[in-house]
Amino acid sequence: MKKISGFTLLELMAVITVGGILLALAVPAMTSFVQRSKMTTHTNKLVSALQVARNEAIKQSGFACVCSTTDASAAVPICDAGDNWESGWIAFYDTTGDCTFAPAAPDLDVLLKVAENDGFEKFTVRNDNSSINDFDFVRFNSRGSPQSANGAIQQGMFTFCDERGYELDGAGDTVMRAVLLSAAGSVRTTKDATLILPANCP
Repeated sequence: MKKISGFTLLELMAVITVGGILLALAVPAMTSFVQRSKMTTHTNKLVSALQVARNEAIKQSGFACVCSTTDASAAVPICDAGDNWESGWIAFYDTTGDCTFAPAAPDLDVLLKVAENDGFEKFTVRNDNSSINDFDFVRFNSRGSPQSANGAIQQGMFTFCDERGYELDGAGDTVMRAVLLSAAGSVRTTKDATLILPANCP
């Protein structure tokens, strides 16, 4: 008769135990990877929106705006009057410079980019510049400079914070991310803990 081979109960329990240990070690690392990936994705979305708006303002010798919105998926998104940007934002060429998106005549504003942030719990995006928060938008002029309707320069920091809060990663950086907008209109990201402060994460 042919001998039938297989696992003994003891061997099966050993395999399950080892698998459980490996899974317990892998889950935190995977969770951290997903959080970093999401944070990078959303900061890059804002960088892209700001750069597209600035380039369009220069190219058209006019104005272009980036504003927060809670209805980014709507046919005609509306800029929000609020200091939070976590729901999303839009970038558009603005024929009148009032940073109110109006694609119909007579304005004929042109939508350039839409970002809708979903799937984030306890996710916040805040700006530390009053000239941005007072108007709830960033407006680029024909020279590519961020300047509000009253002429104030809109340089500042957009801080991205998730459920981890202000947490250091062991290398002098924070798990938070920030998008820095200069007075000249250039944009860059950072995770430097000396620049991003705990108070930036509400």
